Amino acid sequence: MNGLFLLLAMGLCVLALGFVVTPLLRAPRRDEGQSQQAINLAVHRDRARELEHDLAAGTLTRAQHDSALADLERELLDSGAIGHDEGPAHQDQAPRRREQQSGRRMPLVAAGISVAVLPFMATGLYLTVGHAEEVFALATPAGAMTPATQASPPSEATLEREFQHLVQQLQGRLAQAPDDIASWILLGRTLVFLDDLEAAERAFREAMAHGGERDPDLLIRYADVMAERQGTLVGEPQRLIERALAIDSRHIQGLWLAGSLAFQQQEMVAARAYWERLLAVLPEASPEAEVIRGNLNRLAQTAQPNDARKFEEVSP
Repeated sequence: MNGLFLLLAMGLCVLALGFVVTPLLRAPRRDEGQSQQAINLAVHRDRARELEHDLAAGTLTRAQHDSALADLERELLDSGAIGHDEGPAHQDQAPRRREQQSGRRMPLVAAGISVAVLPFMATGLYLTVGHAEEVFALATPAGAMTPATQASPPSEATLEREFQHLVQQLQGRLAQAPDDIASWILLGRTLVFLDDLEAAERAFREAMAHGGERDPDLLIRYADVMAERQGTLVGEPQRLIERALAIDSRHIQGLWLAGSLAFQQQEMVAARAYWERLLAVLPEASPEAEVIRGNLNRLAQTAQPNDARKFEEVSP
């Protein structure tokens, strides 16, 4: 992973340099047309040529020709195309070439500096503000113990304090948003962990009252807590299980509880049907599937309904 990160970082750096260096190395565009001064001179020559043509054709007199030519020269001076004391054009060509060469050298120098300096600047910046210790750290050998893995798991008292704090947070949130079904369900599950089944039942009841009656998971959790408190699945827990299975006929916990209830009531055919449906949805190699297969085998071997003690009813 570290090598892949470095390769990606180098690729991005090269890409960024491409955007910076390409414009600098590109040859300057040459002027596609003449300068404004050259254009003015060309226009002046054309108009002077026209005056000469008109003079030769007799359209203009010599006086008119000289006057018009004087006006053209005055316009040319006013346009700045030539100066009063301007020398031959070739005298300034050498300095201009030197300026152009100098201008072409500057982008090359800038490009060289960018290529040489930018990667080091980027690396230094990352080492300063990034997470270089994670990128350049050596991979931990397989089976090696890190400080995180060496740390002992939190104690039961620590977990209980954390869950108590979570209960307080959820209660504060629900005081502001009492229709938050997810928070009611999480509060109920947390209270089950804290073994406060009465409060957990109230939390699940609130979740049902705020629109959770179509959630099979909530129906089964509510039925399980209610059965734990009253000591049996008969009655309201049974109705909740039936409602959950009507919504989701492949619900694992619902099929488990329904099969256990049917067996407790000595309804062996119904128990077998529930457990066979459950076995079809459980992973074949899972421990739960082994338990259900054992229950079905014992159910097939026994004809005595009082052998319920032989059957596993442990929740998955």
